[in-house]
Amino acid sequence: MENSQKFCGNCDGHNCYDYPTKIFCSTRYAQNKNPIVDTLWCCSDWSQVSQDCYCVQEAKKAKEATTKQR
Repeated sequence: MENSQKFCGNCDGHNCYDYPTKIFCSTRYAQNKNPIVDTLWCCSDWSQVSQDCYCVQEAKKAKEATTKQR
């Protein structure tokens, strides 16, 4: 897991939305904020996930692939 970096994709409030680049944040939803955010973004309410998830790893791969295409 990417313990050294905080991303929405490794937060305990994330749920799959548009894998791997977008997630649905249940914390932001509960706060009546836009719950659809980038997997590699992070807000002040970040809380480390209890189980490993591939979201961050796959989002980084997708971002790298997009950057190479440009």
